[in-house]
Amino acid sequence: MTTMSPVPMHRVDALTFTHSHGPNYTEPPIYRLPVELLQDIFMLIIHDVPHYPSIFSIGETTISGNFACPPLLFTRVCRRWRAIAHSTTEIWSHIKVGLPRKILSKPFLPSLLQSWLARSGSRPLTIRMERISSIDNSHFCPSSTQLLEILFAEITRWETVFGLDMPEWSEKLTAPQLRTLECSWPSDITRFDAPNLCRIRFVSPLSAVIRSRPTATCKLIRHLYLRSASAAAIHSSSAFFPHLETLVVDYIAPDLGSRSHPATYSRLESMTIPLFYHHYHRDPLIQLFRELRLPRLQKLTVVGNPDTPEVESILTALLVAGSCNIKVVDFRPCLWPSARRNHMYVHDVEPLLSVAREVAVCGEVVACRVTT
Repeated sequence: MTTMSPVPMHRVDALTFTHSHGPNYTEPPIYRLPVELLQDIFMLIIHDVPHYPSIFSIGETTISGNFACPPLLFTRVCRRWRAIAHSTTEIWSHIKVGLPRKILSKPFLPSLLQSWLARSGSRPLTIRMERISSIDNSHFCPSSTQLLEILFAEITRWETVFGLDMPEWSEKLTAPQLRTLECSWPSDITRFDAPNLCRIRFVSPLSAVIRSRPTATCKLIRHLYLRSASAAAIHSSSAFFPHLETLVVDYIAPDLGSRSHPATYSRLESMTIPLFYHHYHRDPLIQLFRELRLPRLQKLTVVGNPDTPEVESILTALLVAGSCNIKVVDFRPCLWPSARRNHMYVHDVEPLLSVAREVAVCGEVVACRVTT
């Protein structure tokens, strides 16, 4: 369990409820909890909040401080809880910040963000940024620029950042503790000096070839997630991220005129690709694997529920891949409403045993054959 800096006991004792309630008064059990135990409870609650605690409460026409949810809620229970919460730096090191598009005329919400970050002490920060565009009343909306300036002032403490919104005024950014980053474009990464960055998520479609030159930071990336990318963009990523070990692609988009060129992922060991695609996008897997060298690829995960023709398409794609040494093909059945069915048959996927040692469905091997 994470070690935290407890509130000094003399400070907590001074904040306990000492009013007289008569000779029969019994102190509530909650007041008798050790400080360290209460801090652990706070942390369990914080880690159970989906997508991290939100500093703002967003309404249809207003935005305010989120005092109804942890950790701000802890500060409203009693003076003892407030003292412990304010001194427990880790509960303030995870934060979700809404970034409205309107302008703020009052400084309260930026001040609240500064206070929250100050409570986190010197701990590494986990931040999720979210664009808020549904608020119409600009009088109640903070300026995104103000909030971004506050967040970027703490960039040396960033460890995990989702939904990065790159401001136009930022130039070279030094983030020595940054390990995981979610952003829109490869060009965003080239502005970072982040020697520990190893995991990248792109949330905007990569439909074109990456033409930016890789930086020292790019060469350190080992894990890449693409929400949507064309085969040509995936091929060009091999030069931009030469040390990739895992690659996940949610959707293979049409190339729209871009042509794939020979590419090599010399260190890629695991790859996850989708099976379903639009009818106008013919044989995207063959297009993806053609002229793609994967000498160290050992596991291919396919998300979807294949019929026999689709398995044949995967088989053809793997056979045209250069230097492919796949040991496991793992199917993860798709339960989306658009899926045609949520089951598959063993005889559909058995042909893949000609290129793989194992074929698995949801992690369980349904057939195994060692090939030479």
